[in-house]
Amino acid sequence: MAGRALRASTAVVLVVGLALTFVAARDDPLELLCYFTIQVDLAYLVVLPIGSVDRLRTALTVYLVVTGLVFVLVLANPWSGYSMVATADARGTVSDAGNLLLHVVAPPLATADWLTRRPGTAPPRTYAVSLLAYPLLWLTAILLRAAGSDPTQEKYLYPFLDVNRLGYPTVVVNALVFATLVLLLGLTAARLSRPAPAARLP
Repeated sequence: MAGRALRASTAVVLVVGLALTFVAARDDPLELLCYFTIQVDLAYLVVLPIGSVDRLRTALTVYLVVTGLVFVLVLANPWSGYSMVATADARGTVSDAGNLLLHVVAPPLATADWLTRRPGTAPPRTYAVSLLAYPLLWLTAILLRAAGSDPTQEKYLYPFLDVNRLGYPTVVVNALVFATLVLLLGLTAARLSRPAPAARLP
């Protein structure tokens, strides 16, 4: 019963957060579909009711936690150097509420849900590395998309990926930092997925 309530709460938070975010971006809502956070949130909503896709649910939970950490520590942190608080992407109260739900409220709820429904078998040793495939594909698509656009338009989505301002070496370093975060969280999830050892009889 508690697990169902937790899943329902997570779904409501994500739906409301996504709705607020799309309302705030009414001038160009399709642009939001390019964001890593939005893609992960939509995929998580699809997978959330399904109980038999443990590895996919684990991957999406890891990605949700990563988006939350990046938002809190980097994008919403005025001292990070990559803050988006004072940019055009900060669209006001509605956008702030949506970001709060998607980045601050949803990741802990998703983590709590995963912990209550941890996979019963440990994934293979390469699982944590495999979690890098989707972010790498997304990053490649975003960089190619931005490279082929008008240089006067902001198409890099996140300031830490802005090649025009930072250059490729810095963007690569930033990407490696986030890749390391995904790996660490993936290794942690894989470790927690292992079934507890059977108690030895005296």
